[in-house]
Amino acid sequence: MQNCYFPKCWKAAVVIPIPKPNSDLSLPQNYRRISLLSCVSKVFESVLLKRLNQFLDNINIIISEQFGFRKNLSANHQLVRVTELIHDGFEKSESTGALFLDVAKAFDKIWHYGLLLKLMRLGVSAQFIKILRSFLTSRNFQVRVNHIISSPRPILSGCAEGSSISPMLFNIYVNDIPKANSCHLAIFADDRAILTQHAHPYATITQLQHNISKLQLWLVDWKIEVNSNKCACLLFIKKSLVPSHPNLQIFGQPVPRVYQYKYLGIILDPELSFNRQISDALAKAKYTSQKLASLVARWSTLPIKHKLLLYKAIIRPAMMYWSQVWGATSTTNIRRFQIFQNKQVMHVVNAPWYVRRKVIHDDLKIDPISDFIKKSSSKFFNKIPQIRNELLQRPTYDPAIPSSRKRPRTAMNVIFDNFPTVKRRRIHTTPTNLGI
Repeated sequence: MQNCYFPKCWKAAVVIPIPKPNSDLSLPQNYRRISLLSCVSKVFESVLLKRLNQFLDNINIIISEQFGFRKNLSANHQLVRVTELIHDGFEKSESTGALFLDVAKAFDKIWHYGLLLKLMRLGVSAQFIKILRSFLTSRNFQVRVNHIISSPRPILSGCAEGSSISPMLFNIYVNDIPKANSCHLAIFADDRAILTQHAHPYATITQLQHNISKLQLWLVDWKIEVNSNKCACLLFIKKSLVPSHPNLQIFGQPVPRVYQYKYLGIILDPELSFNRQISDALAKAKYTSQKLASLVARWSTLPIKHKLLLYKAIIRPAMMYWSQVWGATSTTNIRRFQIFQNKQVMHVVNAPWYVRRKVIHDDLKIDPISDFIKKSSSKFFNKIPQIRNELLQRPTYDPAIPSSRKRPRTAMNVIFDNFPTVKRRRIHTTPTNLGI
């Protein structure tokens, strides 16, 4: 560190391409890259990262809208914030317009000298900047496929993939993203969403376009490329008929208008009903259950406690993904999950059809779906006051007050009948009914 030098042998990466599922493997973009770096290099990077984090915490410079690579923050927290903003618009009878930006090769295209300039502006010491300059420059990589390795190729831009310090350097590089007063930013690593609200949908789109005009200048200045055809615009509005509005444009290219969008793993729809998300989660859980059929099916000889463990550890998490976000969905959706769980616990104990589901749940000591959502939501939201982020501290509503609006934090107080009594229609036994 005293010599401000990062050894060249630590800057060599071996890249292993992993094919994406259901894609044309003849195209290079259909592979995910896994970079293998020197273990000694990662130890040194962790020392640099610790010092950089201490400096950033002291000056408190990273914007609150950035939830990626931050202590105690996750994609779940950003999703809760975004959905609460949208519900707040519904409460005020306002529509919310969201622009989801797709940055082309975010980590690979970072301009080295631009990053070093931003570090200088933050007041990072000259010695530390020299070390980072040595870390960023003169890097090379080799591709390995089936024990065959290519010749070295230089890396001219971007941060090293697989490096400990690269995520925080990326946060610094995009930290000065422009934001209008009428817009909200939601950033998680390289996933960016810009939201704005207005009573009239046309004005909502106009405000978004105004913010895009400022954003374009910033993108050009710092050599950040955007895939306009992969960006998306979604209008959240509590109306059955969504009014027409002009398309957004970025760098002269129209931004596709969509009616659902997968953001940070959750499918958002215009009314935040989460119906598509629930359907996909159920399909994933059923697929997982089928894959484990030889272990969890009725005929399986596996002990009951092991069957139950497989359900709790593998099958249930597949459908409860980010339940803190959509947990206050309609009772119909919750019942769909409960019906699936009822079938699973019946298979676990190999119970006949006439055994009450509540009895099985009590014997297995497994929570009904609504109780599971309440517990996980309470555990999640009770930790939020300990997080140093003012955007999460105070919701715009009191979850304890009953309301027709089902927002994320109200999932802790929802009353749900898990096992309703089914009233069966009584059939009179006449000779006709008996087939006599």
